[in-house]
Amino acid sequence: MSINILNNLADFLKKRTFELVGLVLIFLSVALTISFITYSPNDPSFIYGEENHIIKNFFGIYGSIVSDFLLQSFGLIAFLLLATFISWGFKLILKKQLEKIILKMFFIVLYLIFGCTFIYAAYNKSFWLIDNGNSGFLGEITYVFLYKYFPIIEKQYSNIFLFACTIIF
Repeated sequence: MSINILNNLADFLKKRTFELVGLVLIFLSVALTISFITYSPNDPSFIYGEENHIIKNFFGIYGSIVSDFLLQSFGLIAFLLLATFISWGFKLILKKQLEKIILKMFFIVLYLIFGCTFIYAAYNKSFWLIDNGNSGFLGEITYVFLYKYFPIIEKQYSNIFLFACTIIF
């Protein structure tokens, strides 16, 4: 009988832990979304900024640093990353299980690479993300590397392929 109670207790704690992790993922995604929306290129970050500058980000210096890092690294695809975290959070709350996490992380890396490269090839001009454009520095580095060995990446069909890979992954 005591083994049955311990198993039930372990199952209960496991389910509550998954729910807690799901809520944390949803809360983190909502907080990052607010931080992205209130992002200003003039706010201080790791690279730029003055100490006595007025910070416009809702979460202050921490929100400014995190949003600047993610938006300058991945560009607009960082919003897709937030959508992924929200969907993972809801899935953890509803299904209370974590399946194939390594494979999912691998697919995140793939869609970040393909998505950033697609945005760099299709439309990289931005007045909001002035340092690295809409694709972030990942898109620029990947595009330059691919163009060096595969100049065909400039073609329209390559953009369709990159977009399709982003959606699939």
